[in-house]
Amino acid sequence: MNDNEKKTGFKWFEKLKKIKHIEIYIAVIFIVILLLIYMSNFSKKDTTNNDSNTSGELTISQYIDGLETNLEDILSNIGGVSNVKVMITLDMQQAEVNESNIVLNSFPPIKGVVVTAKGVNDVSNKMKVLHAVEAVIDIKTGSIEILSSE
Repeated sequence: MNDNEKKTGFKWFEKLKKIKHIEIYIAVIFIVILLLIYMSNFSKKDTTNNDSNTSGELTISQYIDGLETNLEDILSNIGGVSNVKVMITLDMQQAEVNESNIVLNSFPPIKGVVVTAKGVNDVSNKMKVLHAVEAVIDIKTGSIEILSSE
């Protein structure tokens, strides 16, 4: 460092010392920096949560897939019943088609359920599966079809 740089640095330090209540200015700057850091972390958390689904709501396919998976899990636990597959259809007549987009106020009602499983040739097992589907999904017995996959 040469003499000019030392004098300039020293003059700058002297000017800083002459500012009244410099501690307050430094504290305010420090708080602003902390708030900016906090807000940047907060906004990053919001964007990562919205990456999976921009509206925060389920799509129709996610809704159906979740119902089918849960029903398959439940029906697989019935004694003598195995290899369960479930297909659920929705009554899409209540959906509005608007410029190639489907607009729903809520999910449409379930129209029908098809269950295939091993072990439903036995009438007792078939009735257990039928009653389980009725208990989980509120539809008429005529809208439920249970078929053997054997």
